[in-house]
Amino acid sequence: MIELDWTLFVQIFNFLLLVFLLNMVLFRPLRQGLKTRQGQIAAFEGEIAQLSQGERELLNQVQENLNEARRQGLNQREALRQEGVQAEASLLEKVKQEVDAEWAKVEKKIKEDMAKAREVLQAQVQDFAQALAAKIMGRELS
Repeated sequence: MIELDWTLFVQIFNFLLLVFLLNMVLFRPLRQGLKTRQGQIAAFEGEIAQLSQGERELLNQVQENLNEARRQGLNQREALRQEGVQAEASLLEKVKQEVDAEWAKVEKKIKEDMAKAREVLQAQVQDFAQALAAKIMGRELS
């Protein structure tokens, strides 16, 4: 059977002293270390969340810049295409005017040559008519 004497009180005192000393030496530093680690983990998680948000904002900004650059490139390409179309139209109009001017010169020259040929032929028509009549009739006309 268990005897209740003065050793029981010594054992209880010993146990309480051991709990107190273990609390001071072992458990309290462990709890502080765990609290410190938990605080660091929470700080790291906050920093990770902040960096993730910054990353998303930066990616959105890069995407917006990329989209804006594409829009500007398309606008510049369209402007250059319009400029090319206008230059082409201007060049074609210039060439058309030159061709029309050259055609007018050629047509005028042809008309002048035809007029000269008519004058020459008109002057020789009487001679041709007499020569033709002479051949047809077989004798010379006067």
